[in-house]
Amino acid sequence: MTTPFAQPNCWLEHRVSYGETDAMGVVYYANYLHLFERGRGALIRALGFSYATVEARGFFLPVREASCRYFSPARYDEIIHIRTGLAKRSRASLTFVYEITNADKSAVLARGSTQHALVNGQGRPVRIPDWLHDLFEQHLPDAG
Repeated sequence: MTTPFAQPNCWLEHRVSYGETDAMGVVYYANYLHLFERGRGALIRALGFSYATVEARGFFLPVREASCRYFSPARYDEIIHIRTGLAKRSRASLTFVYEITNADKSAVLARGSTQHALVNGQGRPVRIPDWLHDLFEQHLPDAG
């Protein structure tokens, strides 16, 4: 039995570029964090916003914590998929989770998470504004 993935979520297809790999032709471990960032941006866009809009409204999401567990390497020129979900919201932070899979989504290559503080333009923690909370809330599946 598989555990349900965090909601809301989305998938992003990605072809591994040469510059993302190491001398062995596999994705360099630190580049998974960049893939997570791409997935996070895709999720926010899928919900009808962009991260640029969030920043334009005076809110920023610096990473407070990141983790990644590697299971199998992704290689140069392979198609992979990045699944991103919103796992947790608190008063002033968001936690996203990620799965990176192979081309047909039959194998998980890596799993990870990032926790983000919500800060204003001066870097001070602030509460999640209603419009951002509502953006995530409206895309949750019905509980009934």
